Amino acid sequence: MMIANPTLPPMATRARIGVIVPSVNTVVEPWFSHVCPPGVTVHAARMFLDNNLTPESLVRMDQDEGMRAVKQIMSCKPASVAYCCTASSIVQGLEYDGRLNHELNHAAGVPAFTATRAIIEALNAVGAKRLAVCSPYTQAIDDAEHVFFSAAGFEILGSAHLGIADAFKLADPTPDDIHALWKKSWHADADASLITCLNMNSQDVVARIEAESGKPVITSTQATLWKLLRTAGVQDRIEGFGVLLTEH
Repeated sequence: MMIANPTLPPMATRARIGVIVPSVNTVVEPWFSHVCPPGVTVHAARMFLDNNLTPESLVRMDQDEGMRAVKQIMSCKPASVAYCCTASSIVQGLEYDGRLNHELNHAAGVPAFTATRAIIEALNAVGAKRLAVCSPYTQAIDDAEHVFFSAAGFEILGSAHLGIADAFKLADPTPDDIHALWKKSWHADADASLITCLNMNSQDVVARIEAESGKPVITSTQATLWKLLRTAGVQDRIEGFGVLLTEH
């Protein structure tokens, strides 16, 4: 006779949240599942992205895979859905991101949004306008990121990037690597730090950087989870990953 394992987490007694991730992403599902409050479960659909991280490959992923992935994820009836690729919106611009958010909401029929929309709302929530920005991206994607967030009304005072061109290896930087990258980007007049990319474990350094800088830190991973939970009606505070998840 099979006996239930008492250590297993509770099932979705409160909410299912949906994530649409590039196929190379190894960060979103494990971390979201690890920190979600009891009764909230994480469900994923994947979009194929080859390892060669370029603006062209990101556009191709969106065009070939995006809406199919929305249809997939909606079959498990999530309460909210996040399109978990920061770079795909960045390289196609703020106007494109607005259209994609509209299409996601229309196709899903529940709150659905891009990672960049979550980031912008998170920055607004902490009152940040002047930013220190860092990412693991290549120069081309980093340049596009500056254009994107400037168009969204933010001022970038400092920046740094790692130049990683292999999409799978975006997850390679250690917490110490990410902290060192942040130090290169930091500007004392910034209102907040922004660390982008949903395939990098930026959430692991948020508390450390906030303690060191005295300013909020927003990351792609943490901001996307925050908006997923809040739009699903889950208001729980999550400790250890910065003021966004504890105070907003």
